Parts: sequence; C-alpha cells; structure tokens
Amino acid sequence: MNARSTRGPLTLVLVGAVSMGLAQPAAPPRPAPELAQIKFFAGTWSCEGNVPASPMAPARKTRTTVAVHADLGGFWYSGTVREEKTAENPHPISGMFHETYDPANKQFMMLWVDNMGGWATETSSGWDGDKIVYTGEGVMAGQKIPGRDTFVKKGPAELIHTAEMSMNGQWMTMVEESCKKAPPPPAAKK
Repeated sequence: MNARSTRGPLTLVLVGAVSMGLAQPAAPPRPAPELAQIKFFAGTWSCEGNVPASPMAPARKTRTTVAVHADLGGFWYSGTVREEKTAENPHPISGMFHETYDPANKQFMMLWVDNMGGWATETSSGWDGDKIVYTGEGVMAGQKIPGRDTFVKKGPAELIHTAEMSMNGQWMTMVEESCKKAPPPPAAKK
C-alpha cells in the first residue's frame, strides 16, 4: 500500500473523529418524575413509638430524629436516622438510607445501613392511597432476614411508620412510631 491509497480512508477517519469531538454533548440525564412521589419524606421528622419485646430485647419506648433531603442531583433522597439514647435503650440505632426510583424495574428502591452492621435493600411499587410499603431483605447479626417497612400518611406533615421482619415465616413488628415533620425554617429576609 502506498501513501496515496491510505490517505482517503485516513482522512475520513480523522474528519469523523473531529466531527464527533465538536458535536454537542448529550443532555445530562434527568431524575425520574416518579421521585416527586417520595418528596413527602423530605424534611426533619421527630418520631415517638414502641419497640415490642423480641428475642433480642425487652419492650421499650423509642424517640428518633429522621432528616431527609434530595441528594446527588435529585436522583436520590438521602436520610439519617438517630434514635435517642436512654436508660432503657443504652445502645440506640443510628443509620443512613437512600431512596430512588428505578425506571428499568418501575419501582422505588431503598438502601439501609446502620451502626450495628446491619444493611437492607427494599423495593416498593409506590403509594397505594396514603400507604407505601417497602419489602426486601436485610442482614442483621450475620443472618439474612426478610423485612418490610410501611409508611402511612396521616396528613401533610405526619406519618405512622411500622418496621417488621420475618422470623421463621412469621412477621413480627420491630418498631411502630408516629412521626411529625418540623415546619421548614422561615425564609431569609431580603
């Protein structure tokens, strides 16, 4: 092959590469519109409830603060959970969760990690009236355990949360709590 016979194809490759480099970049992806359905959770929540007696601990009262915000370009809602330390609860739970919408599977997804080494993944098809139920599997104390989290709206700034796990095929309540959202801070004066 001589230099002339390769010049034509090489020129086409170079022109194509330069054209691709000058082409407008693709628009960045946008968060799924379905995420608007879980915007309800954004804010700071104060929760009070009961932890029933279980093989792991005696029954007790619980108070928790949950802070949720839109995160990572609006593709996720991220939150922290901080249970209050009390005499009857010397080892409170604290954890982090992340929620998003999975358009490929057409479902909401929640990821959870906590200070006891536990983690979970749960999914939900979305709100059914004022109720959304996430189900999945987690690991607690080295064991895989089916889990379920149910949230019921009681108003624009109030909800009931019930967390359950299945032991030996029987669902048992781990916590049931009533949560109220703090009002947003006042807007700054101009």
